[in-house]
Amino acid sequence: MTVYNRINKTLKCLNALFDSLKGNSDLSVDIYLTDDGSTDYTSDILRKQFDYPNLYILKANGSLYWNGGMNYAWKAALSNGKYDGYLWLNNDTIVFRNLWRELLAADLYALKTYGMSGIYIGSTHNVNGELTYGGFSFVNRWTLKDKFCIPNGTFQECQCGHGNVTYISCDVVAKMGILCEGYQHGGGDHDYTYLAYKCGFPVFVMRDYVGLCENDHKEDGFYEFVRMGLKERIDFLRSPIGFNLHNTLLFQKRCFPYRYPFVWLMGYAKALFPGIYMKIYRMIRK
Repeated sequence: MTVYNRINKTLKCLNALFDSLKGNSDLSVDIYLTDDGSTDYTSDILRKQFDYPNLYILKANGSLYWNGGMNYAWKAALSNGKYDGYLWLNNDTIVFRNLWRELLAADLYALKTYGMSGIYIGSTHNVNGELTYGGFSFVNRWTLKDKFCIPNGTFQECQCGHGNVTYISCDVVAKMGILCEGYQHGGGDHDYTYLAYKCGFPVFVMRDYVGLCENDHKEDGFYEFVRMGLKERIDFLRSPIGFNLHNTLLFQKRCFPYRYPFVWLMGYAKALFPGIYMKIYRMIRK
């Protein structure tokens, strides 16, 4: 896990995680959490709140963001022992008690069906029961229009997935390593899962929803963007917590290189002509 402030979300997340482990005494789970420069005393509060010897809290200076923070924790885990696998978990995700049952069933299915372990993506829904994050496949290689897998009681193959609650087996790590260091914030999860799929590893969604997570990203990301001045839009385009064009272009370069010039051009068109861009974007994504 990697966190920055949002201590209340982190507490709820960890409480749910610990609750899910009750009755699973045959599992040994270590938790590596990067506190990336939080100013709300996250590390101190977590140490006081949880008497869990296998909770490792790693302090960073605030420059890592999600991708760097996840790698920071992942490297610590790799140096501390050999694990069967690694679970990415976002602190805004409340896992359900079925998580470990679904993970174990997924691994048995992968071994039986593919002869190897792989990546098992957990789906989350919001308070209304609507899918928010999970696994998906691309149905158009030019627009990258995608189609999500809705949990239906079976294991469904997919090409890519979100990192909200996703398991990476040690077999995958042995060949692919950890997240690409080039990503600043988001995007590394899509990159890693898609390239694992391209490498031939089994990548699929678990049978049932395994967590609650609200999608707090505003529609198309344009609500405030279109009201900014040009310089603000350019800065937001480049910001790790904005549209993050750097990460978008890196993903194209590594996964869909033929799209790179088009995405570069459209990235700056987004900043220069946001209203027109929005209309084109919605048209090609239909």
